[in-house]
Amino acid sequence: MNGWSEGKEHSKERLGWLDFGKACGILVVLAVHAGCSLGALTFYGGMFYMPVFFVAAGYTFRRKEGEPYGRFLRKKAERLLIPYAAASAFLWLFFWAKDSLLAGNPGDVKPLSLFGILYSRNQMWAVGYAGENPVLMNVLNAPLWFLTAMFLVYAWYGLISRSKWKWGLLGAGLACSIVWHYASPLLLPWSLEAVPYFACFFAAGERLRGRGGVRALLDDPRLTAGCAAGFLLLGYLCGSVNLSCGDYGRSMLAYLFVGSAGSFLVFAAGAWLEKISPAASRAVGLVGQETLLILCLHMFLFMFLRTGAVLLGFGEGLTQAVLVFGSLAALTAAGRVRRRR
Repeated sequence: MNGWSEGKEHSKERLGWLDFGKACGILVVLAVHAGCSLGALTFYGGMFYMPVFFVAAGYTFRRKEGEPYGRFLRKKAERLLIPYAAASAFLWLFFWAKDSLLAGNPGDVKPLSLFGILYSRNQMWAVGYAGENPVLMNVLNAPLWFLTAMFLVYAWYGLISRSKWKWGLLGAGLACSIVWHYASPLLLPWSLEAVPYFACFFAAGERLRGRGGVRALLDDPRLTAGCAAGFLLLGYLCGSVNLSCGDYGRSMLAYLFVGSAGSFLVFAAGAWLEKISPAASRAVGLVGQETLLILCLHMFLFMFLRTGAVLLGFGEGLTQAVLVFGSLAALTAAGRVRRRR
């Protein structure tokens, strides 16, 4: 199957290599949240596991000719903010019932948790802040920050996408993000200070599409090798990152290249797999199609899987494997069932 042909890339069919990239990203998310430490695998996986979703969204970005901005925004809100609100409400209600109602104290409505849901940041201050920095998203909803951030990236990019000053506005936004990061440790609600920065990953995905897509990497081994060398070297020099907490490693600009290059490489790997083993590509792609559900509920499912692993006497390594692959399998299956209805 020629999974990276021109016609396939610009058709309305799902792109197997794009789903592969998202599947790899969510696998690293689960591994990190499960506490796995696999040396270079988790270190370099951590270099692309969030950018890959922004780059993928940028690759598939379309705003129909003549479509009002309000309608465009409403569709993105339905896609991202409704799941955010639903998952947040479910998790808050579960832990309110568990910790407050069943404990005979229904008046404890978990105000810090409610504030965290409204603020949509796991903490208010960036990594390294010397003062008090409590966890705000404390009902196993910490990964949900990504949904509000992605919504605002769509809002910003959709607003400037048709402007003749698009690239200037993108650069100005990037400069604002960089200045804010180095001038203030405050993390703004809904990742406002980081949205223009994330939009640059979005733009990288759109440029990939415009420059021949992933096929360009597969057709030019030198380009792929250069991308891989830059990813490995700059990733090592940049150091670990945590975008949810405002940690960009040693250089925000360097990390833009690292996150984009890592995303391109994992997409190229997906296209290669799609070409040599369509069946394996389709199997991995099923995970990539359910990343929204997995992102929203995997930490909640971790709680039950971890309890079961402890009761069965599993060691740390086996427990982590159960968390990652058990939640991956269960939530992918649940997503497939939901799609069939």
